[in-house]
Amino acid sequence: MANHKRGRHAPAFILLSIAEESSHGLGILNRLNELIPNNRLDTAIIYRTLKDLEKDAYVTSCWEDSGSGPRKKVYCITEKGLQRLDEYREDIEKSIMNLQGFIKMYETLRK
Repeated sequence: MANHKRGRHAPAFILLSIAEESSHGLGILNRLNELIPNNRLDTAIIYRTLKDLEKDAYVTSCWEDSGSGPRKKVYCITEKGLQRLDEYREDIEKSIMNLQGFIKMYETLRK
């Protein structure tokens, strides 16, 4: 579907990944690629969303030396971020119920 909105739930997925383990942007993207079938997030969406999450105090960041290579900006979830993650969970559960209702109606129509 051409008009499917990319990254609509990006903040929820990113917060969930960071809650599981603090990480840098590319690490978050790699983790989400492992967990989410048909992941439509890319580096631009990840970093733009991380910037917004940090501005809203849902995450904090610090620079870490990796020993080899450049320093990496690592993100950690805050208490406020955990509360926001709870809100995303509730919203996603409602969306799932709505989508299940759509599928049920569609299947009834197609019988």
